[in-house]
Amino acid sequence: MGNAETASQEITRLVLGVNWRVGRDHGGHLEAMASDIGLGSLELLPHLGDFLLDGLLTRQIATLRMRYQPEEEVSGRLAELEEKGLIKLNPWGFVATESLRPLLKALHSARADVARGLWVQHEVEVSVVTESCKAILDNVTPTHIVAHTHNRVRKPLDRYSLLCQRLVTLRYMRQQDHAEAWTERGLTTEEIALMTALWRDESVEEAEQQLSSLREAGHVLKPDPPRLSAKGKRLRAAIEDDTNSRTEQSLSVLDDEAMTRFLEALARLPD
Repeated sequence: MGNAETASQEITRLVLGVNWRVGRDHGGHLEAMASDIGLGSLELLPHLGDFLLDGLLTRQIATLRMRYQPEEEVSGRLAELEEKGLIKLNPWGFVATESLRPLLKALHSARADVARGLWVQHEVEVSVVTESCKAILDNVTPTHIVAHTHNRVRKPLDRYSLLCQRLVTLRYMRQQDHAEAWTERGLTTEEIALMTALWRDESVEEAEQQLSSLREAGHVLKPDPPRLSAKGKRLRAAIEDDTNSRTEQSLSVLDDEAMTRFLEALARLPD
């Protein structure tokens, strides 16, 4: 396993671990706050809140960040927030109004609380990973649209929250690397989602249109239950290799010694 793949797995483990605990420990309070301002759920806000607090959420950023969600649903959510007076358009993008800001700040506080509880006994690892992330992100280019913009949002003073934020930014960088790898091979969002599920031996929901197109291309075998063909497996593996190659370029700012410290510290942080 290469450095990019190892780092990706560890970063995903940590970010999803924090998100899961936020939902478990703070979900009820956050949902109540959302209800108080007329929202039926937190949908999209945990993913777009950082951008909204700093007025950096463009429609392009929202669509690219939520790439695996239908674009009309993302646009619909933005329209709902705007109609309810919770966001407004400024010269740089959508910004949260005073009605929404307390909820977004509560989301930040919840993440900080969870991250602190997980990592407070791992100060050395926190320092190593935070500084390694900074070295990588100091070189992120505007071509990594979501990651570059997320790297511009204000940095929290809390060290654990800062680490969490930087890990999230690295995930956005990897997300774009992956998207470029599969779009260049002519796949749609729905098709790559199905291929990935089948690649991981997961069951897939009803998606006959996408399955039909993948079958016609020879990527999925015709018998039920659906499964990847040898051709499909090669394509999905090639996409992963291409993704890792792209990510390796961003990680190359760390020399071998720094990379080893980074990966070892990541692995020691609990989720």
